[in-house]
Amino acid sequence: MTRGSRSPDVAIVGAGSLGLMTALELARRGVRPVILERGPDVLSGCSSGSAGLLSPAHSTPLATPGAVREGLLHMLRRDSPFSMRPRPSLIPWLLRFMLAARGDRVRRGTELIRDFSFASLELHKELVRQGLDTGLEVLGAINVYETEKAYVGGLAEAEDLSSHGIKAQVMTADEARTFEPALSDAIVGGVFYPEEAQCDPERFMLAVADAAVEAGAELCTRAEVLDATVSGGRVVRLVTTIGEIRPGQVVVANGAWTAELSRRLGLPIPVQGGKGYHVDLTPSEGDPAVPVYLQEARVIATPYANRLRLAGTLQLTGLSMRMDQVRVRATVRSGMRTLRGIEASRVTEVWRGIRPCTPDGLPILGRSERLANVVFATGHAMKGLHLAPETGRLIAQVALDEPPTRDLTPFSPDRFRWGARGKQPTEDRRDG
Repeated sequence: MTRGSRSPDVAIVGAGSLGLMTALELARRGVRPVILERGPDVLSGCSSGSAGLLSPAHSTPLATPGAVREGLLHMLRRDSPFSMRPRPSLIPWLLRFMLAARGDRVRRGTELIRDFSFASLELHKELVRQGLDTGLEVLGAINVYETEKAYVGGLAEAEDLSSHGIKAQVMTADEARTFEPALSDAIVGGVFYPEEAQCDPERFMLAVADAAVEAGAELCTRAEVLDATVSGGRVVRLVTTIGEIRPGQVVVANGAWTAELSRRLGLPIPVQGGKGYHVDLTPSEGDPAVPVYLQEARVIATPYANRLRLAGTLQLTGLSMRMDQVRVRATVRSGMRTLRGIEASRVTEVWRGIRPCTPDGLPILGRSERLANVVFATGHAMKGLHLAPETGRLIAQVALDEPPTRDLTPFSPDRFRWGARGKQPTEDRRDG
């Protein structure tokens, strides 16, 4: 896009998996959206660095009693699977997080995400049928446990999931190692979920970006939104590093940077940045044949043709991109402890990215009553890539003023209104 003032029908802020899928859905329906990506390309954000798992069986929201206990006990441990950097701005988010980590709310949140996950997995398969090369495979995935306590919890979870139609095969340690010879003697048992799928995150992002552009979307990289002007309950101007944009509608899909932009819109949204890591290793014949969830370490080992990816952990550090070598080493150690033979593999990439985390663990989808032409598509934490196709479909429906095919009330941006304070929107008197 050339510099200067533009007036697109829809401006999508962020070219992660959610922004790209929204652009593809809109473009295929005759809208020519402009996608504004702050980074140099569509692989700049956290979507491309994910584990790539498409897993309805793993639908528990981030806010759980166990996460609260783990976060408080290991708050300052840099090698903990879930840790945080204490700071005053985090306190309101943590209070909401603890309120959301009640049993009834966790159960309801899990049901919502699981139903969303099933629908999105089918749309992932539909993308492949349409000819997109996303690397989709249905290999199943195995949860493995290093302690009896965690294993017992895993058995209870498998029984509960079976009652919701999710197939699960419980395995002893020996059965798990027979099924997946890459597993080490460190495990005490496992549960295999045969219907879990995976895609290659980078292939997914590039394929969807190409399809969106081919359908009529305009992709602008190094296009950071610096400021916004609100008048009459509408966003009338976005100031970006590539010029001024006067959009008909705005889709906020910029992940962990949502809070920053929403404050400029006068609509504070409590999204915290949760830093995650992956370490890619050279492939070997002994690599696992299916994805492996290392439950206590909160790390996923995903096999690809050209690499083995160890991805996971969560560190609430805001928007800091500082590489923490302690966490990198902890991620690698968890893989070496649980998987045979990978100590001989060579590290080809160490990556970190910032995931957008809401205090209740649910995505933020739809319009706010306070801004008529803004639609939110953010806050998916570790499941953005998985939920992207269904999210894109829903956000396109909202942007086109159609009734969404899913009730978006539980995901409303207005659910965070109590006590929220933020920068008041700038009134543009030229538009008043």
